[in-house]
This record gives sequence, C-alpha cells and structure tokens, in this order.
Amino acid sequence: MHDKRSDRRGLLRAAAVTAGAAVAAPALGAITPAQAAALASTGAIPWVGPAGSGATYEIDPAVGAQAAINAALTNSSQGAVYIAPGTHTVKAPVVLYDKQALIGAGPLVTMLRAGSGFSGSALVVNGSTSDVNGSRQCVTDIGLDAANLVANGINFQMNGAPTYYGPDPAPWVTRVFVTRTTGDGIYLGGTYSGGQREFKLTDCRVEDSGGWAYNLQSSDGFVSGCSSQGCSGGGYLISGGNIKVWGSKAYGTGTATAPKPAFRLESARATVVGCEAQDTIGNGFEIVAANCTVSGCTADSTGVGSSASNDAQSAGFYVATSALSLEGSAFQRSGGGASWLLSGAGMRCALYLASGADYLSVRLVAGAGRAAPFQRLISGTAGAHSSVSVIG
Repeated sequence: MHDKRSDRRGLLRAAAVTAGAAVAAPALGAITPAQAAALASTGAIPWVGPAGSGATYEIDPAVGAQAAINAALTNSSQGAVYIAPGTHTVKAPVVLYDKQALIGAGPLVTMLRAGSGFSGSALVVNGSTSDVNGSRQCVTDIGLDAANLVANGINFQMNGAPTYYGPDPAPWVTRVFVTRTTGDGIYLGGTYSGGQREFKLTDCRVEDSGGWAYNLQSSDGFVSGCSSQGCSGGGYLISGGNIKVWGSKAYGTGTATAPKPAFRLESARATVVGCEAQDTIGNGFEIVAANCTVSGCTADSTGVGSSASNDAQSAGFYVATSALSLEGSAFQRSGGGASWLLSGAGMRCALYLASGADYLSVRLVAGAGRAAPFQRLISGTAGAHSSVSVIG
C-alpha cells in the first residue's frame, strides 16, 4: 500500500467523471459512485486504485487490495472509501466499522476477487470497537468474487448491544454482486437479539453460492429488488423475525442430491410480496413459521419433479405452519423446471399441506394448462379452521 495524497489526476482517468461541480461531504449510503469519485478527486474522501494510478492509496498486489482499502478506512475522517474500476485481488477481508462506507464504481465495474491463499471467512466483514460490536455500515456499487475460495461475500454479525444508539443497527447493502462463494453469499446475523436488525438489502444479486444466496438471521430487515441464480443451498433463508421482502426472485436453486427452496420462511411475522420462484430443484416457497403473509407471489415450475414421488419437495408452496395468509399462483409450464440441473425437474403439486397446518387463508391459481410432471392441485389437508382454494 502506497499513500499518494498529492496526485488526484489518476482518479479522473479511472472513473471518467467530472469533479468541477461542488459536492457535499457524503452522508452514509447517500452518494452515487460518480459523486464519490468527484469527492475523492478533491481529497474529501480517499480512493483506492492500482499502482501508478495516482490513487490516494495504491494497491500492492503482493499483499492484496484489502491492505490499501483497510488503511483508507482507518485514516479517513469521513469513514468512506471509493474503489476505482477494475478487478482487484484481495487476500484477506475488508473490515468495516461503525458508520463506514465501501463504495465502488458499479457492481460489475469494481470487483474484489479472492486470491490464492486468502485468509478469512468472508470478503467483507464488520469490525468491533469498545462501544459497539459493528453496525451501520454501507456497502454499495461493488462486486465480490469469492472464486470458490471463501465462504461468504459479506458476513456482518452483531454480537453485543450498542451503547450510544439503538436498538437497531441497520447496515445498508445496495447494488452488490456476489459470486462463487463456498457458503452463503450474504450472511447477516449475530448473537445480539435480532442480530443486524433493520438491515436493508436493495438491488443485490448472488450467483453460484455453495450455500444460501441470502442467509438472513437478523430481524426487522428489508429486502427489495434482489435476485439469486444457481445457489446450491437455496435462495432466501428468512430466519429473523419480522422481515419484509418484495420484488425479489430466485431460480436454479438446489442440486440433484439436495433439493433446496427459492424462499424459506422459518421465523414469524415475515411478509413476502410480489416475489417469484422459478425452475428450482426444491419447493418454490417453504413456509414453516407462524403469522406470515405471502401475497402476489409466483411459483413457476418448482420442484424435484418426475424423478421423485415425494410431493413435499416438488410444490409451488409448501406449508407447515398455522396463521398464514397466502395468495398467488403456482404453475408448471411446458418445458419448465430446472432440467439443466436435474432431468425431469418440475412441480408436482401447487400446494403441499404438512400435517397440522391450520388457521390458513390460502388463495392460489394454477390454471388449466398444467404440463408434466404436475400431478395434483393440493397434497395434504388443512385443519378445520382454514379456508383453502386452489383454482385449476
């Protein structure tokens, strides 16, 4: 890592932005990449770039880009750093402390890629201080490639109560691309009650993770406009209470030997609206926690299909809970299903009701053109306090 504070011209070559207009100092998560680049060019916040770029902190490939990034975060009074476009090798985690921001030029423009010998469990982690066990970070407009060497792209954990704010830590993760993790793409949790409570995930994408795309152990969070593709462990594990998810999608989840759902609701009071599960090896939506609302969601050709006779792994919606409001559609389209992962994959039933499911309000549409391997509209029986309708 080399500190070169006097030369700002390389930033303009790298980011191709104009710094002529006055730009205010950044609020956490409230500036665009262009504004960050402009601020960096004037010295308001530091920036990190390749050797010879004139960056405030230049990358030494021998030690990895994380050394320059962590130094910039440590030394910046703003608590923010801009990472110039390009693919930069990291050999250890980038560490974000309270009220710090990691800003790239775009999720496919600035990429941090794990290098051989990477030491650590995630590409980006939160740190701790004597006052707070890590919180209120911002990660935006950046790509994280674990290269099948690292467990997580982001791993934020809250392991103690904050002492000078609260009660909700609230990290922001926006326009982040994560790929090729050996475990979960993005993990939010911790031993503090609710973990990283009131987290915000917006417009993120996870591809080809070995675990869940999004493992959400924290509570009271918001997930909007996110997607996952080809994640072996599943799409969204909604395991913290009172999480809101809308306009998000998962497809290509699971493997031939381990079916996994697109969405699994296993904590109470989750609300999922306008989301889609498509072409999965495993159920579209697994709902196993009480007091949840699932509205306007679509399960398209989800399940193990003709290679297994167990409807419990080939449903559009799998329900094993009480006190649920469910409305949406479940269908098997002609040629649909994750056939590129498992021959004959697809939906066998629109709705699977596990033993003991009761106090349900269910309204689903399956339609008339139910292609193979579809077998039946409903598998199982709801309790006496339920109203269940599947039209098809």
